[in-house]
Amino acid sequence: MSDMNGQHLEEFQKIFSSAYEPEINTFLSRSLRDKDHTQLKYCVVNTTHELENLKRKDYYDVIMCIPIVNDFITINQSFLSIHEALHWGGVFIGRVETLQHRKERIRTSKNSFYARIIIFLEFFFKRVLPRLSGFRFFYRKFGLLKHHILSKCEALGRLHYCGFEHFDIKETDNYLYFITQKSGQPIQEKPNDGILIRVKKVGKDGRTIYCYKLRTMHAYANYLHNFILEEHELDKEGKVIGDFRKTTWGKFLRKTWLDEIPQLYNIVKGDLSFIGYRPLSREFLSQYPEQWRKQRLKIKPGFVPPYYADCPKSFSDIIASEKRYFELKKKHPVTTDIFYLMRVILNFIVQRARTG
Repeated sequence: MSDMNGQHLEEFQKIFSSAYEPEINTFLSRSLRDKDHTQLKYCVVNTTHELENLKRKDYYDVIMCIPIVNDFITINQSFLSIHEALHWGGVFIGRVETLQHRKERIRTSKNSFYARIIIFLEFFFKRVLPRLSGFRFFYRKFGLLKHHILSKCEALGRLHYCGFEHFDIKETDNYLYFITQKSGQPIQEKPNDGILIRVKKVGKDGRTIYCYKLRTMHAYANYLHNFILEEHELDKEGKVIGDFRKTTWGKFLRKTWLDEIPQLYNIVKGDLSFIGYRPLSREFLSQYPEQWRKQRLKIKPGFVPPYYADCPKSFSDIIASEKRYFELKKKHPVTTDIFYLMRVILNFIVQRARTG
């Protein structure tokens, strides 16, 4: 581990240049262009074991990690150590081999048959089993995960979970390079990274509820919600364009509605009704017009959204569909739900409506 202050900036830049390709150097240098280099204190982490010995309590302005995040012994603990060692607003520079980059590397180095086998085995033994509670303990106890397989979503989500924000990223040289700042506090809640997850939503009268679902997005996806809304546009149906948080198998679960089945427990608990508006996160609910947002909270959200009956084609159409349901529900509470349920069933039978 190399510690240096402003007088050793040239030494830092020399290490910086030797660690990354020239194209990456230009990208990473942007994070330091507005800073007074003579006053900065730098740290270059050369091995994963050095992360355990970082000086604590707001000591550095910039930390650059040479090893890839995948090789960190414990990723979140390492991120938290870096977070603690940085001044507020301090910069953390690193890189990760994403799941997609790894797949491409395997496919180019092996023939297609062996590549498929390796990818499947890694999916099962390094991504599925470590998420199951019993196996999770076994993997951690014996240190079986020497190289973590991380999606782009999980890598950025873990950073946000550990208190880093304002990402600047670039994918090249078979890695995802990131620049991020210590500008938030680590999240204290237990992360949603298992197969069955609890998702924080807004219930009737604005109270917080937790909906149960089978996870269809990559782990730590829920911590990137604001980042996604800021960096990506919504299509005419109100869905995120180019949402990298979705998994391939998750898309199948959504289309067949299997991911929603655990929400039947929320109906038993009284959090949801059978028919009603889709429960939304506070971030996504904020995209709705304020006046309708207030009206929407007067009715309990539901397991089966009414817009599956209307099949709206745009975000504004979804709002119009919800308003129609709201007006009918006020006049005829029971018959309205029966009417909408029959229409939804018919639409699914003729494949006019699908989740996802």
